[in-house]
Amino acid sequence: MKTLISAAAVIALGLAAGGCSVLETKSMAHEDLKNAQGHVVGYKETMRDRETGEEMTQIALFVPRFNDRGRVIGYEERVRNGSVMRDLNGKKVGGRWNDLRSGKGLVIVVRGKDSTESVAVAQAPSIEELIQLARLN
Repeated sequence: MKTLISAAAVIALGLAAGGCSVLETKSMAHEDLKNAQGHVVGYKETMRDRETGEEMTQIALFVPRFNDRGRVIGYEERVRNGSVMRDLNGKKVGGRWNDLRSGKGLVIVVRGKDSTESVAVAQAPSIEELIQLARLN
């Protein structure tokens, strides 16, 4: 009974603290950050707390993605459960989703017709392989 009461108290305190830490912000400005080559390598966002009027600035930097020759072909913005893939101009061109249980993931990149970069294309598994992976036999 004593452990039940202390567990309930801990849960109640956790919920109370979580409710107090929510900030309602309004985005005020969004600015792309560029390097010397003119590539968009991140962004700076300025927000304002609706209650107090306090201004906050959040800076996000992207991770460069290289091709097999070592040339930068894009950037990756790390987000929860994966990444957003961006081209050199900062345009979203794909995404990566990670499965934390297996350590594997899925990357989808959409390239235009006039793209000069070669992209490795995965071969789709056969029906037999899918059945075996799903353990349906």
